[in-house]
Amino acid sequence: MAKKTFALEKALQRMEEILRVLESGEKDLDESIRLFEEGMRLANECQVHLQALEQRVKIISEQENSAFATEVAKE
Repeated sequence: MAKKTFALEKALQRMEEILRVLESGEKDLDESIRLFEEGMRLANECQVHLQALEQRVKIISEQENSAFATEVAKE
């Protein structure tokens, strides 16, 4: 089974669509609640994804700093 990938840009775009619909007031209460729930789920997924990316950047940065320090020490 293929691993599901998260598309941050697509999620943000969908949240913007949901916001426009909710602000317009064109949907009934039940549909508005369903859209709100979808938006909250997407927001949570985006937060988790961004935290994972932040951790990756931190690890890469630490590795690069360590490699640089090792090179400087050799000189």
